[in-house]
Amino acid sequence: MNPTPLQQFVQHFTGANAAATERVSARLALVLADPEAYQTEFAEELAERGMAGALPAQELRDVALLDALLADDLAWESDEQDTPAELTEALNDILAQQGQGVALAPGALAGRRGAGPEQLDAVQDALEALGRALVLFTLDSDVFPLGVVADAQAEAVRQQAGALGFGLTVY
Repeated sequence: MNPTPLQQFVQHFTGANAAATERVSARLALVLADPEAYQTEFAEELAERGMAGALPAQELRDVALLDALLADDLAWESDEQDTPAELTEALNDILAQQGQGVALAPGALAGRRGAGPEQLDAVQDALEALGRALVLFTLDSDVFPLGVVADAQAEAVRQQAGALGFGLTVY
């Protein structure tokens, strides 16, 4: 069976994890087809984010993408308090969930100055050495929601995200 465009997009984030591809795709299919039903089904998660009432479609899609990936440990919400070691561990958890068979060295980000957005360039450099690209999910938040995709697929991820209506930046 050929994957749908949504499944192809999701698979960039889930890698070899077929069960996660199915779960994330189903959740995103709901938000794309029926935003009201999505808000009802995931009202508790949205409330935990301080989101109540009707949300703009773009914001709801972007939150749905992030929350679906977070539920399968395929994204990380980084903040300015994260140490390089914590960020390395979080990214390695994502890579492990994807079944990629690669990992950042424990000290890959050690000695890097800065936190938050200043650290993202260093993170991308470390991931690029593994053939991976850093994804920053578009979300108006105090955190920096991050994901990982194959570097060779970065442009396809950008194009597919735009076609499906998701906001993100691939480094």
